[in-house]
Amino acid sequence: MRKMATATTAVPGFGDVNLFDSIAREFRQGFEELAEQAERELAGRSFVFSRYGKELYPYFEQTGATTVPGCIIPLKEGRPVASVDSTCVLIGESPDGALYAARTAVGISFEGALRRFVRLGPILVYASEAGLSGLGTRLSSPELAVIMSDHAVAERMIRNTIERRVVDSLLASDERLVVMADGSLRHPLGQFSGAAPRASLNALVGFSKSSSLIFSEDAVSSLTKAQVPAYQFIGHGAVETLLAKFSRDGLVFRLDVAGGGEPALDTLGRILWNDAFASGYPESLKLAHHLSIFSKADDQALKAFVTKRFRLKGLPTFALRTIALGSFRGRA
Repeated sequence: MRKMATATTAVPGFGDVNLFDSIAREFRQGFEELAEQAERELAGRSFVFSRYGKELYPYFEQTGATTVPGCIIPLKEGRPVASVDSTCVLIGESPDGALYAARTAVGISFEGALRRFVRLGPILVYASEAGLSGLGTRLSSPELAVIMSDHAVAERMIRNTIERRVVDSLLASDERLVVMADGSLRHPLGQFSGAAPRASLNALVGFSKSSSLIFSEDAVSSLTKAQVPAYQFIGHGAVETLLAKFSRDGLVFRLDVAGGGEPALDTLGRILWNDAFASGYPESLKLAHHLSIFSKADDQALKAFVTKRFRLKGLPTFALRTIALGSFRGRA
């Protein structure tokens, strides 16, 4: 840091760059501490680099896995698999609050094929200091303060609330179902954390596209080599956690299984028999994802609707970051 400072042109009245020395020393000390831990925990370990901050799926070429996975046996009994996904986007904001739009969708598979879908929304939600309007949800003052200060947090909270209500409705159905949702049932910030449906006769399955468990090289390697749909348990309890793949050449995913009044393996067998899979990912969940997202046309239509319905006065806008920051050659 000091080297960078001394490499710039001198500034009148600001000739002392040594004021940064104490901070630089703290950072150097912090690096030494990091290096000691990295030597213990990272040296020689497999490592997956991100691509400009985006998570990537690891590919293990090693074949020396010692674990033997179990086979997923299709349970040949027709039972609908209802998969839920949702999306929330920022429509715009005023000096007093922000307006969001959310949409949720349910894709339903039965006996190996997609049968139908349900789509709810757009659902408009207005966040202001008075609370959230449109969801019927009461928030504490700290929760509301966080939502008002961060659009990403607000979008996640709205999406989770809506998706949770849809999932709870499916779980309470008198018809026997397997309910699937995108994400982990154990995630502390997820909509299903600490809410395993123990009393429900319908199973809830969290299907995760990203998870630290995917870095379990031995487990993932053994599943990847398997020539049939296979699984390997990782954790037990009210929520059973496992790694599984549902097609011979499919990817390995993390699953959390709860409720249903039956062993998790039976639930996997029902999913295998009743859903369809591309690259090992359920078609019902893929359909729910695509039906829940907003297109550019949806975005423009929503803006036109709220402008007319609420008599809004749209202000001219520009891309602040592009103008303020410009571009820098050599960026990642």
